[in-house]
Amino acid sequence: MHFIFAKLLVVLISTAGVLIGCEPTDTAANDDERDSIDAGVDDTGVDAADDASEQQDSGDAEDAGADPYVEFTAPADGAEVDNPVLFEIEAGQVDEVEIFADETYSLGSGFDPSEQDELMYRFAGTDFERPVHVEGRVDGEKVARDDLKITVTPDSCAETFFLTEFDDINEDPSGELDMFTIREESLAAIKEEIETLQSCGADITLGAMLSLLSWEAAFRVGSYNTMCNENSYNNTESDCDEVAEALYSYQYGIGGIHASNFHPCRGGSYTQNMRALFHDIAEDQGYSIDESLVTSEQADRFATVCPDDTPEAIDHYILGAHEPYDIPRNDNGNKLSAVGSYPFLDAAVSVQLTFNILHSHCDSIDDDREAIEIWGGGDDRYGTEEHQDNILSHYENFKAANCD
Repeated sequence: MHFIFAKLLVVLISTAGVLIGCEPTDTAANDDERDSIDAGVDDTGVDAADDASEQQDSGDAEDAGADPYVEFTAPADGAEVDNPVLFEIEAGQVDEVEIFADETYSLGSGFDPSEQDELMYRFAGTDFERPVHVEGRVDGEKVARDDLKITVTPDSCAETFFLTEFDDINEDPSGELDMFTIREESLAAIKEEIETLQSCGADITLGAMLSLLSWEAAFRVGSYNTMCNENSYNNTESDCDEVAEALYSYQYGIGGIHASNFHPCRGGSYTQNMRALFHDIAEDQGYSIDESLVTSEQADRFATVCPDDTPEAIDHYILGAHEPYDIPRNDNGNKLSAVGSYPFLDAAVSVQLTFNILHSHCDSIDDDREAIEIWGGGDDRYGTEEHQDNILSHYENFKAANCD
């Protein structure tokens, strides 16, 4: 954990309410997919073209107001699309729909189109045209169908680096969390932030910035560090949180953001701007920023930190880390169960905060090393070639071993 005002980080994209799934990633699975394209036969043995002709024009069916229909509204037929693919559908007079690739490969369990109209899926087989179709069913019987063909763009080496490392480090032993969506939203948030910086003029690469995040928090989406012996405000062996200010020296999230960046009465305009930014981003992501969140106990503790100030929503989230948000005391790890309920562990929040320091310099950042130095703030190590080499090695080593 770094000392106060060390740095910050993070951002995101959401696809709430979608079913998801993953193909097998081994070579044999991809070969099977190619073979099934050539076969063009569904799981009932009916020729795909003949089957599709049974449902000629779903628009006509919709106009009729009686016949069952199902159709893709996105992506467009023949489109080249990025991974993961978001399928959007419309349906009527059916109680279940299911999407298939290559005629027989289901992209996820069937779902009720009155409750859900999207499905996100990351393909293993990419860079070739493949057929996809959606079936509409009534009481389990297929009554409607729509077809399209798409070509999925291959993942970049940097994206593969993130996906591989994220899956290795973020294992959910409970099996209850939707880790696919958490992973995809995390990657989308990081890519969006890097693209925003690039469009501003920063000459940075996704691989290097991912390497920086890997260095700081190892892609642990629920990363936290509350170690007392690393605390800037109460460096004790245990029970450091008895001092309220100690909670403003914790570290959180996939971006490794430090709570010292949000100290209510240290750091002047910088921390005040960061507090306001937190509120804006957290609200955008659906978290409450109402001051009524602050409990009387938290207000009393806040008074020991900044007696002349008034606590805000961000102080509720910082002072409430252990209760009610159940972040462990005097420990570090990956609190996956708090992802989605504690804003600092939301990649969409964390990434924007983490990289915010680069935005004021974006039009003058000439390379990844300069970005790392600026990101390091007052820590001179981040300006040294040796430390930069260590950071960049996370991605460079993966690239050398796995990418052409």
